[in-house]
Amino acid sequence: MDNNPLTLFCLVDGEATSNAFPVEIESSKTIGDLKKLIKTEIPDTFNGVDAKDLTLWSVSIPDDDNDDEIPIVLDNVNNKHKKKLRATRGLLEVFPDKPPKNTIHVIVQRPPQVHAPVPSRALTPLPGSLSDSSRPGTPLSGDLHADIKRITDKFFSPGPIANFLDAFTKGEGHLPVTTGAIGGLPRAWRRGFGIAPENRPSLLFMDLPDPSTPDSPPRNRAAGSILELVQENNRYHIPVFGVSGCGKTRAVIELLSQHWGFYFNASSDDWGSGDMMTLHSTIQKHLDDTKGSFVVDRQANNAYARKITLLLFLSRLLIFKYCLGVPGCAETFSSARWTLLQVCPHVLFDDLFNVLFRTLRRLVHHREGYLSDYVSDAFEDVKGRLIGRGCLPKIKDDTRLLVINDEAQFLGDQFNGSFQSMSSSEDSSRPLLSPILHAFRDIGQHQLTLVTCGTGLSINTLFWVQSSGSGLKDSSTTFEFPGWADKDSIKTYISRVRDCLQDDQSKLALDEFLSQEVVEMLFQKFVGRYRPAIACMERIVEYNDRGVWKKTIEDAEDRLVSWAHRHIKGNLCYEISRLHDKHNKYKDRLVESIDSMLGLLMYQRCMFGNHDLVLKEVDPQLVEHAFGRIKIIQGRAVTVMDEPFVSKAVENYFAAIDPYFEREVRKRMVKSTAIEQGCMFERFMMKVFSETFNTRPLSEWPHQPPISDMCPALVGKVEIVGWREPGLEQGTTHAMMSMKEFMDAHVNHGSTRNNMSVAPFFFPKSKPSGPDLVFFIRIDGARLVPIFVQMKLHQGSSNFSEKNWNDALSTVSAAKIEGHAKNFRKYCPDNVYISMIVAYPTKWTDKLPAPSELPKDPSGVQQVVINISDDNFGDIFPQEHVEFIDRLKNARKRSADDDDSNDEDCTKKQRS
Repeated sequence: MDNNPLTLFCLVDGEATSNAFPVEIESSKTIGDLKKLIKTEIPDTFNGVDAKDLTLWSVSIPDDDNDDEIPIVLDNVNNKHKKKLRATRGLLEVFPDKPPKNTIHVIVQRPPQVHAPVPSRALTPLPGSLSDSSRPGTPLSGDLHADIKRITDKFFSPGPIANFLDAFTKGEGHLPVTTGAIGGLPRAWRRGFGIAPENRPSLLFMDLPDPSTPDSPPRNRAAGSILELVQENNRYHIPVFGVSGCGKTRAVIELLSQHWGFYFNASSDDWGSGDMMTLHSTIQKHLDDTKGSFVVDRQANNAYARKITLLLFLSRLLIFKYCLGVPGCAETFSSARWTLLQVCPHVLFDDLFNVLFRTLRRLVHHREGYLSDYVSDAFEDVKGRLIGRGCLPKIKDDTRLLVINDEAQFLGDQFNGSFQSMSSSEDSSRPLLSPILHAFRDIGQHQLTLVTCGTGLSINTLFWVQSSGSGLKDSSTTFEFPGWADKDSIKTYISRVRDCLQDDQSKLALDEFLSQEVVEMLFQKFVGRYRPAIACMERIVEYNDRGVWKKTIEDAEDRLVSWAHRHIKGNLCYEISRLHDKHNKYKDRLVESIDSMLGLLMYQRCMFGNHDLVLKEVDPQLVEHAFGRIKIIQGRAVTVMDEPFVSKAVENYFAAIDPYFEREVRKRMVKSTAIEQGCMFERFMMKVFSETFNTRPLSEWPHQPPISDMCPALVGKVEIVGWREPGLEQGTTHAMMSMKEFMDAHVNHGSTRNNMSVAPFFFPKSKPSGPDLVFFIRIDGARLVPIFVQMKLHQGSSNFSEKNWNDALSTVSAAKIEGHAKNFRKYCPDNVYISMIVAYPTKWTDKLPAPSELPKDPSGVQQVVINISDDNFGDIFPQEHVEFIDRLKNARKRSADDDDSNDEDCTKKQRS
């Protein structure tokens, strides 16, 4: 290659590969000669810089076709893949072989220029430009100031953006409002969803507090709690953790409406600017690029992510500064207006925060120290202006501003392992949220309070999120989002909506659309969680049809809980699957734990024992995936699963993956107490009865005496009253209604109560003693007959005394039934009821009395007694159910034998 010309592709540090330029030079020349030639090739780029002050680095960076103008930063190139070139070295020493094609060969680094410091926090710089300030004694890059000035001069030049900001700051421009039957409610739409229909309200923005009335109580309890912590002036970081739909976003919007701060949202389709998604895609591009021919370590990733975060915040600061520079802003520009602009920029005008940030991110080539100093000074400048202008609420020099990171779980899940903990050992890897928080914490010298808000902040996130960056490590705080406490709380909310309406016609229409019937159903379906109920209200108002409210609420519940809708975002069956698939170091153990807790919920609530499941502490995984909500009980935060739609989702999930709950039934019945086994057996028999009665006439069951002889009215086609397709909840309990109310609903109200469907099976109280299960059958589409079932005998303990047997048999007698429903015969329209005794799978036929031996009902209403034992169970019920119960019986026997064996082994050990 002696004296052959070399073609080297060079790139200025911090520029994209599209700006690469070729330099042709003889191979016999030196690096010093190459510096002179580069200076000659691009004289304007290095105007005022001598060739000797340039630094050249040898690299090998592929120039891919999919480049999207993301800068190549020398600081991010691993030391193994870059080499500083001395001026005295010959080119052949550096490039002994022909340089590869489609590759950047040399990065050209500018010399840092030192500017004399100028006073900071100048309150009256030229309109549309940044104050050229720096901290005393801190060297800054002159190019950084020039680059930012060039960008801001263009962005804020006279035109649509400046015109909008001027008008908005002066009090012009508001959210659009609804039209139609109910007009005047705020109307907005999430980023990425398209413009909302003109008659669909967004109640999230209804009656937000105004800083002009600071003494008014907060509408959201959690917002008040967070604000109290902020005002204590000793909290630098507040993680806000709560289940999806509990009211977190409303809480932080209320908070920012009363306290100056900044709102960021990491979701791809939510409120706020899309600038956080731009940050995400920029960092993803950087990580993808560094996986090529060279390796970037986690510390380099940290630096890149922090610099991009600084530029993200700078975009927000520059627009805030412009607003504070509009004449007369003190009278018209408040924290509530600033919050509205940040939460709904795409509704009011355009996402101008993201537009500016996409330009500013090109400055990522500047050194982190320079960027950090510049952004810190910009923050101090903005805060000084805020103090000087006196915009409401007025602040003092020691007031800390807020930085809200909403939906932060998306950042907590991203690129896990690509970033490095700043305070732990080298092996402590972190996701993207960590360097973002670190960048914010270093700005303003503890003049910011970070509020990290999200559902998916796992227990590990909650642990390390407090130690991301320098400064005080705060203890985490758990907030209770109470949800709908009772029906009156929903009525109160609707009254607030009504107060926002300006005309009587709209108020009358609201009263008709959101009637007491709607309140009843909303509370029954969505007690405990704000968003589903409020979303239903919005849809009911939008549809402008008094007849669609019931279907609207049912559809909303179905989207949340049904297995068929498991592919929809927010569906709880989908959330279980997502939890199983989530990256976790202890994934198998986590899945087993979650399945166990969900199985316990199904066992206690869907299996009709206890309605609520309260864990002893906060379980982040259950809260993250929308199953549990946090409550404060006796001063202690716990996870509670007590919402009806959660139970339905869990039942649908297990029904799909574990038909007839065989796995859960086996697990519970084999190793549980007799009482627990009884509850489980009752739940399983509900499935068995559903299939049997709907496929085989009752009069054809083998029985002595024959059922048709005992009561001819029982002959005919039979169906269970109120039965629905499998996968929906089929039972209710005494905690939801009394036995009298259950029977009245099925006999007199078409299996409904308060306009709500009533499940076909009812589980009465255990005390006073009485039947275990109650349901109705309809014969030939006309005759209704209640059935009272006793199932305790299936346990068949050898310890049962004669009195135990007599007591158990008497629980389906008229006297015992009356203990639960005094006038139960009133709900026997055909003067017949059935007392059914299930003794299978144990062999107690000889102990069962003949139907003729049982006491007759003295009222004249006919009591038909049906015994189900080992003599006829296998001929009545489907074979797969019989085989399953037999397997359970054998498994339970083996378990008992194992327990006896273990007891014997323990006794032997004790003797020895």
